[in-house]
Amino acid sequence: MEPLRLFISATRDQEDNRAVIARALANLPVRVGAELRRTPVEGVKYDDLYERIATVDRLYFLLGRDITAPAGAEWDLAWKLERSLLPLRTPGPRSPAGEKFLRLLPMGWITFHNTTELDRIIRADLIDLLLHPENRYGLTLLEHERLRVLRRQLSDQLRARTASPYPEEAPVLPDGGIGGGGALLDDGRRAAEWEEE
Repeated sequence: MEPLRLFISATRDQEDNRAVIARALANLPVRVGAELRRTPVEGVKYDDLYERIATVDRLYFLLGRDITAPAGAEWDLAWKLERSLLPLRTPGPRSPAGEKFLRLLPMGWITFHNTTELDRIIRADLIDLLLHPENRYGLTLLEHERLRVLRRQLSDQLRARTASPYPEEAPVLPDGGIGGGGALLDDGRRAAEWEEE
């Protein structure tokens, strides 16, 4: 059983949305070991950043109005290392540098309008990662079923977002959520649940 390793890259104006990703993971109906990584606020050497990104299962990239450091370097390194990257952006105008950066990947960006929408997108993606065909994260059959049910609900909500493009806002934690990174650990009940099934 492996931990789920995530790297969260965000431009300065998206810093608070790191917490949405941490909360989305914590609010799933299963508990798995997980590592949330980021570049520390005080910065990091290239070799250390390389190590943080090289082994992640997914890199979430949050683009706001402008491209800012170290997000550009994180993006570049993720591409070089061929890491799985989910590019997310806010709608609206961007700085010239932000617009130029956006054109690096002309298609494939997912637009979110608020934290509720971002939460749904992230939870759906996390479920897809956790439902790995080789069960890399040690989920039980019951946990698989819970995730499948939630995934269908999230798919319905995301399809309906065009009818209501600005759903209610979810609160954002003031510190951006994960500070210098973090680990979420399962609660040790995995073996007991497996025996019950």
